[in-house]
Amino acid sequence: MALIECNGLNVSLAGRKVLEGLSIAIERGDRLGIIGESGAGKSVLAMSLIGLQPEAAEISGTISFDGAPLPKTERELARLRAKRIGVLPQNAGEALDPTTRIGAQLFEALSLAGKTDEPAKQTAALLADVALDPAVADRYAADLSNEDRQFAMLAMALAGAPELLIADEPGATLDLLGQRRMIDVIARLSAERNMALLLISADLKIVAALCNKVIVLKEGRAIESGATLSLFVTPRHEYTKLLLGAGRHRPKTLMHTPIGPPLLDVRGITRNARPRRNSALAQQAPGAEIENISFVLRTGESLALTGPSGSGKSTLARIVAGLDLASSGEMKFDTGTYHGSDLLPLFRRDISFVFSDPVRSFDPHRTVGDSVAEPLRLEPQRLPEEIAERILETVAAVGLAPDILGLLPHAVKRGDLQRLAIARALISKPRLIVLDEPAASLDVLARGEIITLLNRLRADYGMTFLIVSNDFEMIRQVSDRVMVMERGKIIETATPVMLLDSPEQPLTRRLVAARLAEIAYLPPN
Repeated sequence: MALIECNGLNVSLAGRKVLEGLSIAIERGDRLGIIGESGAGKSVLAMSLIGLQPEAAEISGTISFDGAPLPKTERELARLRAKRIGVLPQNAGEALDPTTRIGAQLFEALSLAGKTDEPAKQTAALLADVALDPAVADRYAADLSNEDRQFAMLAMALAGAPELLIADEPGATLDLLGQRRMIDVIARLSAERNMALLLISADLKIVAALCNKVIVLKEGRAIESGATLSLFVTPRHEYTKLLLGAGRHRPKTLMHTPIGPPLLDVRGITRNARPRRNSALAQQAPGAEIENISFVLRTGESLALTGPSGSGKSTLARIVAGLDLASSGEMKFDTGTYHGSDLLPLFRRDISFVFSDPVRSFDPHRTVGDSVAEPLRLEPQRLPEEIAERILETVAAVGLAPDILGLLPHAVKRGDLQRLAIARALISKPRLIVLDEPAASLDVLARGEIITLLNRLRADYGMTFLIVSNDFEMIRQVSDRVMVMERGKIIETATPVMLLDSPEQPLTRRLVAARLAEIAYLPPN
């Protein structure tokens, strides 16, 4: 008997079919991965199976858990989820209550599951299960790193000793070390407890590492399923081949403008950390987020910044882009000297920034065309006709049709939103583009498209890039040099090949070792 099963499942939102005719069975101990591009219906499927579909959804078909129909009332559903089903939501760290200590939140989860005999002992055991320090129980979410917040949320999902764990993109916002730790913990607990796993992930390597079965979704339909190894090595459907092929990177084939003279000279940049507010750690003296950073970025070069979460990568990127201010040190860009947000107006149009999450980087109330044109406000002398021509030219440069410009952000696919974010960065014709994890939030198809786009922009326009990324495969494709950061300092600089083949520093060796194995399928040329 299947632990959880659906037959002929259909889900519609606002008259649009999100899932159509799905029949799925998960046995005890199974680890099932759901893959497909953004909008395929993966998360809606996972939530619908446990009665958490959107309120406005129209749903039909049958769903059963352990041979019994899924309960009809919310109270009964909540009881089932508390005792027998654990849910690790997407962006799990943001789901914690910021006003309540972690231990109290774990106790609440234990209470809902009816496990309150020895609360202190049980809370400590939950934290130990996910390899968290027991001291975490006395802290608030703001006191924890993003990684530890996600593991605290995993501990809450496990409070009822569930028979099924649903994990939605569990490694999406983690660095390589955190991602590997998450995979190891979930794999260990699934094996020890014979716990079934339903995994939603755009990262095929995480699915390959955790799951023994896979279902491929396309536009709400299951187009292929099977054992993970078999499906990844010999996919049958053309769409599956496309997905798996996009997950394999090929050597760069485009030529780009030769690397020229220095464009940016960073000299001893330090940024002191701000003290925490409303935190149990607020009395600790702040250290440095980044300390004495120096490097030179040359015209036409692509330089990558990598390192674990909290190493200072994004802080440095924001200072270079003029979005934050250094505490000491200086930077020379062309003939101008600046310290971050005091970048001279003369040079502000020459440096652009691309945020990691395209959804959050667009105003939801303005058309994407308005947002793309926003940087042109730095050029008030331009005529409306010139602005319109520049917008069309830039959107075409990132491979999009002009009819997308009139849409609001919610109506645009995430991958196309990131293309538009790059278009917004390009529209002022900058000499340097700083990109913070430009593909981290994208599905495998969109991620491959963004990598191709970045290489083409270098080939066509001789762009200079500073790219923050935890993805070594992306770094290998788009960068000439890599700088590894640890605790606010640069500890190693090398070419991508040298870094991957012979890392020198202990942290770099750990990062390289934490990479997941490539999937076996290699599409024909």
